[in-house]
Amino acid sequence: MHVALPCSALLLALAGAPDPDALARDVLALSASGDPVRLDRAAAAVPEALRGDPAYRGAAAGRVLARFLAAADLRETSAASPDGAPGLRRARAAQEGALEELRPLVLQAPDDPDVLRVLAVYYGLDGRPEEVRRLSARVRAGPAAVDPWLDFAELAAGVRGRTPGEAEPLLSSFVAAHPEILPPRMSLVRARLALGDRDGAVAALDDLLGVDPDHEAAKEAKAALLAPPPVERLLPVAPSTVPPPTAPGYLPRKKARALSRSPG
Repeated sequence: MHVALPCSALLLALAGAPDPDALARDVLALSASGDPVRLDRAAAAVPEALRGDPAYRGAAAGRVLARFLAAADLRETSAASPDGAPGLRRARAAQEGALEELRPLVLQAPDDPDVLRVLAVYYGLDGRPEEVRRLSARVRAGPAAVDPWLDFAELAAGVRGRTPGEAEPLLSSFVAAHPEILPPRMSLVRARLALGDRDGAVAALDDLLGVDPDHEAAKEAKAALLAPPPVERLLPVAPSTVPPPTAPGYLPRKKARALSRSPG
């Protein structure tokens, strides 16, 4: 039996465009890694020509999610660095850019669970728990009653602004409950490092790499933690001033040994 395809689906098939649902799943899976390398891949996976197509709204929303997560990761790493001010500015600009991309999706489909999920994550990463709870209730009232990304949004809102000691148990609890959502695992590593718990940070990295052996950021962080301390080079200290001149003199002469002669 011949089944007529909708016009947009027929055009996509003729153009060789990817399956919308498969693309949305792939983008969401890349985002769940939290690895900046794969977050960039997730953002690049949705061509600009498809982002405004309603058939690809889920993939477009997933792309924005990846951009929000990348901005949050940059913000965390920059905040932990003494020279992180430029990174914090770039993170803020990246978040604003992702928000600009999200706004038309919200206007076009204000009840789409994929769009509301990303909006909830934005509010969570921005530290707005009331908005997260409101959106979470809307989404959970529909078919997507169980959504780990909504739990992630609630976690993000809950840890924003907390001290490492307050955030650490919240992050540990989320990691135990949602092993498939990896961004909080790197946050847990940073929280433990801020608390001076180097062994705990390495253990968290080992757990992450056990789930995702190809996580580049985790491999780099573990290598940095386990690297031997740099060898301290001791350089001779040169005098800062020229020594004062001394009066000329004569080199001491070696006394000649007296030759003993035997009596004739």
